[in-house]
Amino acid sequence: MEESHDVSKNTSQPETPDHINHRKRMKKRVFDHGADTLADYELLETLLFYSIQRRDTKPLAKALLAKFKTFNALCQATPKELSEFKFISNHTAVLFQIIQTIAIKLGEEKIIKKTTLLSWQDVIRYCRTRIGSIEKECFLVIFADSKNSIIAADELASGTTDKVAVYPREIVRKALEYHATAIILVHNHPSGSTEPSKQDIAMTKLINQAITSIDARLHDHLIISGESHFSFKNAGLI
Repeated sequence: MEESHDVSKNTSQPETPDHINHRKRMKKRVFDHGADTLADYELLETLLFYSIQRRDTKPLAKALLAKFKTFNALCQATPKELSEFKFISNHTAVLFQIIQTIAIKLGEEKIIKKTTLLSWQDVIRYCRTRIGSIEKECFLVIFADSKNSIIAADELASGTTDKVAVYPREIVRKALEYHATAIILVHNHPSGSTEPSKQDIAMTKLINQAITSIDARLHDHLIISGESHFSFKNAGLI
């Protein structure tokens, strides 16, 4: 990715001796007190040390957070979106992708075979991290066993910005493969609205009928958008 036009030409200044000392101070803060003591922009500023050399990264960190609002949205930003910012090169784009993938894997490690469907907030957080900020609709299915322990979370389909096709027979096949007795359907709405469409409701009914035929139950269907979610179960649609 080339450093093309940028909307933030002054977001990063050449590094001075004071900036070099600032980098040392920031790293020392992390060593001495932990990264959780840093503000969000300071976390990003420090992370950018490793992909942007000899530049003051604080203005860039603030500009990135101002545009993308959350770390999740930032790490899922497209190369084209990132190219609006000067000094964002392939190194930084790859770094963000790696961090996003690690975050998803950390979420999986926390819930797969260790979390039950009763640990609902952990499930919600994982779903937000995995598909909450993706710009096309994705369909995720979480499978659980007879003890409600989560076995797997598979992305079974992806589509366009406003639709995704998923086949009940594929969900049934996966449920049989995992010996699952309960599932959670999850898909995202890039539009920002979590209200289910008529197609969402009809699809949910079809999938519910399909998995009932193999003695599995539909625990819920979640629609995720950013930090919001909609529960079919809570809305009385299941």
